Amino acid sequence: MKSMRSARYLVVAAAVALIAGIAIAVTITPTPKQVTNTTGGKCQNTSIDKSGKLIVFTANVSPSLMFSDAGTFDFDGTGNDFKLPTNTAPTPTCVNCSNADGNGELYLWRLKAKGTDPSNSIRQLTNTTGSAFAANNLPDINQKGTVVAWDSDRDHTGGNAGNDQEIFVEDLTTNAITQITSTTGGGNAGNRSVNLSDDGKVMVWDSNRDWAAVGNCTLVDGTTACGNSSGASQIMLYDVTANHFTQITTSAAGSEDSIRARVSSEGKFVAFQTTNTLASLANCTLADGVTACNNSDQNGEIVMWDRVLNHFTQITSTPKTGSCSSSNSSERVEISKAGKYVTFQSTCEFYLNPTGCAGSCDGSDNDEAFVYDTKAKKLTQVTLSVPAKFNRVPRISGGGAYIIWESNASYKNLNPSHQRVLYIIKRSTKAGTGGFTGAGQVVADDETGFVQSSKTKLLAVSRSGGFNSSIEQIGVATGGRFFSFDNAKGVGNQEVWFIDRNK
Repeated sequence: MKSMRSARYLVVAAAVALIAGIAIAVTITPTPKQVTNTTGGKCQNTSIDKSGKLIVFTANVSPSLMFSDAGTFDFDGTGNDFKLPTNTAPTPTCVNCSNADGNGELYLWRLKAKGTDPSNSIRQLTNTTGSAFAANNLPDINQKGTVVAWDSDRDHTGGNAGNDQEIFVEDLTTNAITQITSTTGGGNAGNRSVNLSDDGKVMVWDSNRDWAAVGNCTLVDGTTACGNSSGASQIMLYDVTANHFTQITTSAAGSEDSIRARVSSEGKFVAFQTTNTLASLANCTLADGVTACNNSDQNGEIVMWDRVLNHFTQITSTPKTGSCSSSNSSERVEISKAGKYVTFQSTCEFYLNPTGCAGSCDGSDNDEAFVYDTKAKKLTQVTLSVPAKFNRVPRISGGGAYIIWESNASYKNLNPSHQRVLYIIKRSTKAGTGGFTGAGQVVADDETGFVQSSKTKLLAVSRSGGFNSSIEQIGVATGGRFFSFDNAKGVGNQEVWFIDRNK
């Protein structure tokens, strides 16, 4: 596609001062656009559809204050205002919205007009009372932009009188809300972190509830009834069309947790992080496809499940020692279409990439970003950085072409002050001109012993001071052109931001 041929490589940073672009050749620096503008509270946990026209997020701000400075969006007197594609200042509207108690509610931002929704408008999806910010949490919009799923301890449909943490979905065409899970207890880890396939018909999440009494729930063999008496966190899948739950993992001990599941675009593959010993997973092999899985020390590992073949692949296999020694040693997994690529962050560089080990091999605990090619059975270290630097929350686009992550390292001299920024790189398996690095890998400016590939191109888009807060959830459109994220502006409020890579 044309948009893919004209792809930009970029670094995105948001804070309080004038945007300063670092152009490469004749490329144009994309401009981050601020979606919300508050005087208090927070707007965060964004998810974006494939068109880049819809962003869903959680906010505990009264809509009357969400756009309190909508006429200017100028925080530092520089005149650096938010601009829509028409280059007009925004006047966002949220009709019939209400959030007087500061509860966490879901909102949907629309870039372009459709039906009765004007361009640059906000629709409030939930309206509840009590439970503060976590009332409606971690929303995910499917890539078709038709449904939103999230976890909530509120009673949206009359089926959650006990205020347990349940999974809900909302049809954006009818505004109808459906409660997917119905469990008891478990606190805020009862059912959480839901993720949708592109069409919204398959969803995955983690749950510490016992599903033994649920009639339409089986283990991965399709016949054995579900069960989780250990109270550990398990990975669950719901097929909307079949109206069937699948408990993907099982645990003998409550310490064998599996969390943060992600489902591939078409719904056939699921990736997650786990401290499970893996002895309970049938049909499980290491990345070589032959050696049996083993995580007897219960270190944090990355695993992928193939729904069609009912086969598990243990992508990482690391010892529980030194900096590689926690339930989050390898975490924040993301998966592309058809399960072709899996990204994650890890402090286990020495064991995952011993032949190309960089700064963290001295025992420091900085995270590096990795991508696993399931077809080639190849694990590639995307980032090479020195101690005291980090590379967090790597996410791969659904199409598999782009990887985005948060970092304070400087690559290609684009972040010499080591501010908190975002990097976006095009994935590649081509060999580089020095060391082992290719066009889809980056070497920190202060790293020694490795040469940055001349094929790696980065474009920097920054605000003075970098990001003011860490990012836990980055929205990525499947084509890798549109992105959403949340970060604090100068006065400290958490806001929602939008990026079109080509503008």
